[in-house]
Amino acid sequence: MSNYDRFAYVDKTKLSWSTEAEELPVIDAASASFLEDAASGHLPSVAWVDPNFKDLKLYGGDSNDDHPPSDVRNGQELVLTVYHALAIGPQWETTMLVITYDEHGGFFDHVAPPQAPDDDPNMFGQYGIRVPAIVVSPSVARGSASHTLFDNTSIIKTILLRFCGPADLTPPSPASRLIAWLDLGHPHYMGKRTAEANDLGVLLTEPSPRPSPDRSALVDQAAARRADEVRQAFGTAPTVAASPLTDLQVGIALAARQLRNKGLPPAQP
Repeated sequence: MSNYDRFAYVDKTKLSWSTEAEELPVIDAASASFLEDAASGHLPSVAWVDPNFKDLKLYGGDSNDDHPPSDVRNGQELVLTVYHALAIGPQWETTMLVITYDEHGGFFDHVAPPQAPDDDPNMFGQYGIRVPAIVVSPSVARGSASHTLFDNTSIIKTILLRFCGPADLTPPSPASRLIAWLDLGHPHYMGKRTAEANDLGVLLTEPSPRPSPDRSALVDQAAARRADEVRQAFGTAPTVAASPLTDLQVGIALAARQLRNKGLPPAQP
């Protein structure tokens, strides 16, 4: 990442020594984390939260990306951490949290992908398989499910409408296109797919923001799980028995060992 001045950790209290050694020398160590900004009410207008990914390495820091070989409980704990920080922060009433994934996860989709508007319909004129998405906001109807067609550019469309205005969704003339590209501090027209996408604002149907529901039981469970991990690290028996490895995890371990035996250097996927 080149724009380190726009980068912040979700929680700086959990950084491993290897992360601190590799990244803190090029990142402002005094910058506030996401959790600190959420608590103080200083979150930016738009923030992207990326999990800690793990490839085929079987050692290193904990991952929380909901993807094998990671423990999905870590991924769900990240979601809870972000949600809890927003829900208790002073900006909750004007917050929209969008939880989504980059793929469908291998599940069969019974709905055929429809046609999609695009500047190159012969190449990108059809949507793909649906991916999970949850929109959390005090202005979204409780327990509701939307049947509106959204795609990944719906997030971009929502941001542009909220903070930039509809002018950035209109195809520019050749002259204005050149002027726009010279304006480095202004968003550029992002194509027909974004311009015609449904924005997430249609989900904000509540007449007034409502308080967040009680989640103390979930927070207590997450805290107890972390406490067990600490006790296990110091040699104390955990309260929850360790789960056996799945076939996928066993296969990854065997593949990793074979790759190491063939000369693949450590710390490489």
